[in-house]
Amino acid sequence: MTVDSKKQKLNLGQIVLTWLQSVPQPHPINVMSAAILAELSHPNVKTKQFGNTLFEIIEGADKVAYVKAFNADIGVNFVENSKLFLVYAKNVLNLKHLVVQSEDPSIEQLLKIIKMNPPISNFDYTTQKIKSGETRFIINLGG
Repeated sequence: MTVDSKKQKLNLGQIVLTWLQSVPQPHPINVMSAAILAELSHPNVKTKQFGNTLFEIIEGADKVAYVKAFNADIGVNFVENSKLFLVYAKNVLNLKHLVVQSEDPSIEQLLKIIKMNPPISNFDYTTQKIKSGETRFIINLGG
């Protein structure tokens, strides 16, 4: 169940729990929740929240970051939250590329929607199928 961030803003823990309840999980929710919260508290992990979407950022070399989104917001807000995050990643974190790895086909749908009206110039992305069956999305922030 998603929560419209225009009506109610969730905190980090509520976002993670809502996301866990909305996406099939390989382990019980209490185990997954503890693992995610531990991951988010790691010193190399940054988080940024826009609306009811929490973005996990792990910066690598050459202005590249690995990103995961925990979305608990409604669809239209998720698109806007993602656009705000792209601007933040480029202008505040000074990143050039984002890498997202997932089995979720809605990520490519999201990127296609953003590409129709991108919040940054020269926004683009490529996809790669990897051995695990997941898709790796490499997002160019126009840098």
